[in-house]
Amino acid sequence: PEKRPKLTPKLDSKVFGKWYWEVKELVAFLREQGLSSTGLKADLTKRVREFLSTGDVAERRAAPGKGPRDSAIPGGLKLSTPVQNYNNDAATRSFFEKHLDGFRFNEYLRGFAKGISGQKITYGDLVEGWKKAEKKRSEGKQEIGKQFEYNQFTRDFFAANSGGSRKEMMEAWRTIRNCEGPNTYKEFARRNKRKRS
Repeated sequence: PEKRPKLTPKLDSKVFGKWYWEVKELVAFLREQGLSSTGLKADLTKRVREFLSTGDVAERRAAPGKGPRDSAIPGGLKLSTPVQNYNNDAATRSFFEKHLDGFRFNEYLRGFAKGISGQKITYGDLVEGWKKAEKKRSEGKQEIGKQFEYNQFTRDFFAANSGGSRKEMMEAWRTIRNCEGPNTYKEFARRNKRKRS
């Protein structure tokens, strides 16, 4: 198999994009470069790719923040509060726990943490959106976010190998993540088939 390159400031951004990187590797690299190391894996990956392409990142060049968090407004969040500067913090969690049984931050709400563009919605709309997203999840219809490659690989592995073991799945995952290219079960199966031929 190909040898994965080291993540250094001299790595070509296109080469970076062909390999699987763990969050801890992305965080360490960003910290070494003096860049923000917070956010979802997709955010970290984008930040590293941009730095490798340009030597800088837009957020360092961007204007200052967009004001106080919605959760910091006097009187606290209400169902009628307009969403302006959403954040997944303790006050926001407390609001949702009050209005939703079994609350947890889900992919639907994580999307709002990245910002919304021009939508006029309230926290009541977010409560309803969360319920719809959780219903889809419970029915097995929820898509797995692109940044959760491992989760998608696991789902696809067991769909194709109903009698497979966790050990077999982990061996397959370790194999594909150390290869250049997509970290998908489809790619693993293709490579495995080619290897047997």
